[in-house]
Amino acid sequence: MHVLIVNRTTMLCLLALSVFLVSWSCNGLENGLALSPPMGWNTYNYFKRNYNEAVIVQTAQALVATGMRDLGYIYVNIDGGWWEGVGTKKAVRNSTGYLQYDEKKFPDGMVAISNYIHSLDLKFGMYTDAGLKFCNGDENASQGHEEKDAALFASWEADYVKVDACSTTKSPQVLINTWMKALNATKRPMVFSNCLNNCTLDPNTWHTWCPGKSHSFRFVSTQYSAVFAFSEYSNLWRTSEDINNTWIGIMRNLDSVANAGGKGAPERWNNPDMLEVGNPGLSDTESKSHFSLWCITSAPLIAGNDLRKMTKSITAILTNAAAIRINQEYTGNGSGNGSGYRVKKISTSEIWYKPLPKNEHAVILFNRAGKQPTNITATWADLKIPNASECKATNVWDQKDVKTVKGSIQRKVDVHDVAFFRLTDCGT
Repeated sequence: MHVLIVNRTTMLCLLALSVFLVSWSCNGLENGLALSPPMGWNTYNYFKRNYNEAVIVQTAQALVATGMRDLGYIYVNIDGGWWEGVGTKKAVRNSTGYLQYDEKKFPDGMVAISNYIHSLDLKFGMYTDAGLKFCNGDENASQGHEEKDAALFASWEADYVKVDACSTTKSPQVLINTWMKALNATKRPMVFSNCLNNCTLDPNTWHTWCPGKSHSFRFVSTQYSAVFAFSEYSNLWRTSEDINNTWIGIMRNLDSVANAGGKGAPERWNNPDMLEVGNPGLSDTESKSHFSLWCITSAPLIAGNDLRKMTKSITAILTNAAAIRINQEYTGNGSGNGSGYRVKKISTSEIWYKPLPKNEHAVILFNRAGKQPTNITATWADLKIPNASECKATNVWDQKDVKTVKGSIQRKVDVHDVAFFRLTDCGT
């Protein structure tokens, strides 16, 4: 018989550890979702609040017909404007405190819409605001109603919840934690997309409570040592202001993830906001560059255009399987640069890089603001590839420009355009 003798100090430390672990066991998001950046569609960028049941149903059908669903675009997300009383300054809650949907917009009801979306092997997403008012000024948003609203979305069998951040009177830390607990309590796995934290992506000023920072606790004594890692608060978090369909607006949001390669990882992703690909205000070249840069930075690919009326060129951009593959791949342990990031900026030219599995690499040569085509070179030193390596370079957009390169890769790149490559077979 072996007797374990534990001194009083160690016992007190173990007791403190057990209390700590119990207190944190309900403080992590428990859904196991977003193992790769979520993909889908959202109403807001194109339709704002001017949509209805027919738009949702027809868009779900378009996701199937265009082949987007089979490439991973599975979330059909309803954004702001779905509630009864929208635009009247007060959203309607019933006598038991639950938000009511606008029956004129959704005559068949949310359950029917959810069921239809699921019947197409797609997933259903909903929206609310963490504050006292929605972003259009309507009162009766979710602050103080988190449990009821999470339960309501679960009853509609939602798979994704976007929580906005207008008119909040509590700290982001408190609100994110409250929402995380409310979603956990439903027992229904729902992706949690939060717009609350305004995280600064300078590594020196990244807020310690932000979801992108790994939370861990190290207990050390002379007799016991362990490291405990805890789940993140949310699956994705906004890194920027709202995106808009201008080149300046897209570049502003892109800059919010320029140094954030180590923050994104499975179940927790940087979110520079939804895609503007195909919306008025952007050329096809700008849409292609926008999509490429969201792919290499492992940003969620949530389309925001009218999928029912896409041109062939925009369809080709959104359905580029090689670019999507790079977006969805991840290598690293969560502490390294597993997502893409900017490695170099020279005047108006930029180099973006993402490490890929099996010692492969993605690189973008980007003419961000030049007034004419520009020669841009990425050296292996820029990409941290051994200098003697020879790699096969495949152009992501045409899949035809395949050649062996050594030491660097160079292209002349048009204004606002990208040269996007996958580097493979990097031997010496």
